[in-house]
Order: sequence, then C-alpha cells, then structure tokens
Amino acid sequence: MKGGGDAAPARGARLRADVLSGLTVALVGLPQCLAYAMLSGVPPAYGLSTAAVAGFVAPLVGRSPHIITGPTNTTGLLILAAMAPWLASNGLVGESGLAPLATLTFLAGAVRILATLVRADQLLRFFPESVLVGFTAGAGTLIGVNQLDEALGLAPLGGGNLFDELSGIVAALRGGSFPAWPAVTLSALTAAAIFFGKRWRPRWPVALAAVVLATVAAYLLGLDAGAGLPVVSDRAIVPRGWPPVALPTVDLGVIREMLLPAAAIALLGTLELTVSVKASAEPTDMKREIRAQGVANLVGSFAGTFPASASLTRSALLRLGGASTRRAAMIAAVAVVPILFFGADLVASIPQASLAGVLLVTAAGMLDRRRLRRLWDTSPESRLLLVTTFLATLVLPLEWAILGGAGLGIAIHLRNTSDPRVHLLRPDGDGLVPVSEEDKPPVVVVVVSGDLYYAAVPAFVEQVRRLIPASARVVVFDLSHAHQLRFSAMRALEQLREELGSQGVELRLAGVSKEFAQVLESARSDLPRSPADPVPGASVARCLREHCADADEPPA
Repeated sequence: MKGGGDAAPARGARLRADVLSGLTVALVGLPQCLAYAMLSGVPPAYGLSTAAVAGFVAPLVGRSPHIITGPTNTTGLLILAAMAPWLASNGLVGESGLAPLATLTFLAGAVRILATLVRADQLLRFFPESVLVGFTAGAGTLIGVNQLDEALGLAPLGGGNLFDELSGIVAALRGGSFPAWPAVTLSALTAAAIFFGKRWRPRWPVALAAVVLATVAAYLLGLDAGAGLPVVSDRAIVPRGWPPVALPTVDLGVIREMLLPAAAIALLGTLELTVSVKASAEPTDMKREIRAQGVANLVGSFAGTFPASASLTRSALLRLGGASTRRAAMIAAVAVVPILFFGADLVASIPQASLAGVLLVTAAGMLDRRRLRRLWDTSPESRLLLVTTFLATLVLPLEWAILGGAGLGIAIHLRNTSDPRVHLLRPDGDGLVPVSEEDKPPVVVVVVSGDLYYAAVPAFVEQVRRLIPASARVVVFDLSHAHQLRFSAMRALEQLREELGSQGVELRLAGVSKEFAQVLESARSDLPRSPADPVPGASVARCLREHCADADEPPA
C-alpha cells in the first residue's frame, strides 16, 4: 500500500511538470512561431497551425519526451527560397502558393520516411561539425540581414539572398525611404529585453512578454504604419480560426521543383533533430524520431501547415522545465490552438519590428563564437570546411550550400583515407628502428597504417617503391595497423612481390588479420604470411624468425 501511495504523488508531480513545461514552451514559442512563419514567407497564422499539428503528431509517433516539433529558423530560410515564385508583393505566400506549399510539406515528410526505410540516416555520420557550424553561422547571418527591412520600418523587400536584401535596402534608402525611428527603437528594445532576460531569467517567457508589451504600447500610443511602426495586419490578413487549407498538388512540374528543396529541408531538419537529441543525453531511437518528423509533416500537409522540424530552443526549454513524458510536447501544441481561434486581433496588432527583434536575437545566438573559435584553431581542414560552408550559405541556395559543404567534407575524408601512412624500419637487436639515409639494411619492415581499400592502393604502391632501399633483400610488410584490405590490396601486394622478386628481393606479410587471410585463401594467393598477434610486434618477430630459419636451410 505504501508503494501505491508513493506512486500517486509521483505521477501527480510528473503531470504537473509536464503541464507547466508544456505551457511555458507554448508561451515562449508563440512569438517564435509567428516570426519564423514570416521568415519563411508564410502568413503568421500558419506558424501557429504548424506548431499545433506537427507539434502534436510528432510525439504521438516518436518516443522522446524532450523534442518539440514546429517552425524553425534555419528551415525557414529554405522554405522562403523554395516558395520565392509564389511570393506576393508583401513578401508572403498568396493563395496561389498554398498548394505548392502543401506539396513542399508533403515531400519534406515523405523524404524523411523514405530515408528511414533505406537507412539513409546513417549518412549523418559524414557531416563534419565544421560544416554544421559554418552553415548555422551563415544561416544566422542571413536571418539577421533579412530582418533589417522590418527592423528599420521599411517596406518589405522580399530578398531571396544576402545581396538582394542588402541591395534592396540601399535602393530604398537612395530612393528617399529612411528608417522609421519607432520601428528602430522597438526592435532594439525588444532585442535588448530578450538578450538580458535570457541571462537573468532564462526560464521566464521574456520573448513573449516583450512582444506583448510592445503590442500594448503600440495600441495605446496609436502607432501604426502611418506613424512608422507597421504591424502584422499591414503585411498579412490574420484570419479568425484556422488558416486556409490547400491540398498537395499532383502537378509534376511543381513536384519536380519542390523535390530538391524538400530533401534539403528534410536533411537540415534531421540535423537539427540530431543536435536536440544529443543535447538531451538520453538513449533515443533516431530512426523512430526521424519517422515521427516525417509523419508530422505528411499529416500537416493536409491541415494547413508548412514544413516543420525539431526546434533546438524550444526542445531545450522543455528539458529545463522538467518534462518527463511526451505529454508535455502535446500540451504545448494544444495550448496554441486557442490563440488561432480567439487571438486573431492580438496577433494582427503585433508590431513587425518587435518580431524582427526576436529574430535578431535568434540570429545572434546562432553565431556560436566559442565553437567557431575552437574549430578555427583545430586544423586547416576544419577552417576550410567552416569558411567554405559559411560563404556558400551566404551566396548559394541553402540546399546547395549544406550539400556542398558535406560533399567537400567527404572529399577531404576520402583524400585523407586514400593516402595510407607507410614507415620504413629495420631490425636492431630485439627491436626495430627507423631506417636512415646512411643505412643499407638487407632486411626492412614496411609498417602500413590506415585504410588500404581500392582508392588507397595506387598511393600505397608508389610510396613503397620510393621507400625500399636498393640494399634490401627481404621486405616484411606489417599489416597490423592496416584496414579495409580486400582484393585490390592483395593484387597490389602480389604485384610488388613480382617486381621485387625480379630484383632478387623476397616479400613477406606479417600481421595478417583473419578477414584478409580469408581473402587470400579464397583467391588462392600464395603470398607468404604470418597471422596477426595480439602482442605488439610479435607477428613481425615471428616472420623474421621464419625468414632466418629458411635462410639457414641447406640448398636442395
């Protein structure tokens, strides 16, 4: 009985923690969802519908109690670029673009589900951290620059990239449009309030409080677009109730146009999910969580949403709030629905400059100076990937920027792994020492380290030819530290044996693993070999003893 009595308060405490953390996330996420929707080129109401539908469906399918799904800043830039042909003069998607938007959402979900079926999630291991950090920093820079028109109180520019936005601002200033000081002041005050609030009261809904206070102040002071402070309704109609819904189109032209952006959104969203899961430090079924994100987008494409992903900031807030079950994420999603049906007037009255202030702080937070500095100091390869991905994010379509950075990372990896390390040693008493230029040893040991797969074989052969001295009569290849030895490696060693044999040099193998020995046996190779030994150097020593024993045998 005592155990049952203790269980009930424990369940009550977990429920209370889930409710409080879910409501906190909903309050903090409200201005983010509105801002990220407009960042994506979508009317603000869709930010709330996306948070409600995707945020509720994902935890139903997934298992992590600390993942919030909804609008995000980085995928917002990809959505904006993909929807550029359907943007109206106000910089937002019009009625004609709702079906393509639903198609993009559907494909972003379908790609995720397909990726789990073919185990494509394993490819995440090939994305170096320097690529992710460089992309995040570049995306943060773009987000910050894209808010300058709202922060300055200028007409919407709808710039698709860095240069469009900056040139649009310069053209507006030259054309006689000057910054509106009410907008500039409110953007700065909102950003400052959130920045300092995060430091002093990190668990308080400071962003929401700043936006609400800005809205109330603008209403009481009678500030609007005419007074230099445009509000949300000046840019988009905020409907009462659920925003208009369009179904995904079957137009093959639209599908082809949306397929690559959808794949990039799915990829970036999966990377955001990976970071969120790592931050939770809990065992997580990544395959199931990716599938949950996919299902959430599939359902959302028929319910008036845009592509959703795991939110880094809101997921972190859920953990800080002590959420213990998936119920917390569902509560956060459900809490948004009343705003859609009863808060349209409030949303319509929010100053755009206030939302710009929210995004400016978000953009600044994406520039992680500590990680940037550490990666910069690590190695030339890290610097190259970091700078290349950062610059590509600023000047190229975002899907090509992140794919290009990943491709460069894979190319560097292949270059490094296709150049195995070869060291030349000679016997000296009971040990081995490096061969100097003055030495003329009759017996040498070639220590091979790294991968020796087909792409690495040519470089390996060239190094061996260059290193072996003319005095050598016996060459022992120590393969204890070599990996990926297959048919190509066997053929290269057989070729070297033929070349050396024509010069009167004997070739032997030491440290041969069971796997490579099986390759040699299956191919009926007669390469002389000594099996690998767990004791360092034992296989080479055995090979040298066998050579000495063979040399002492009387001629036939």
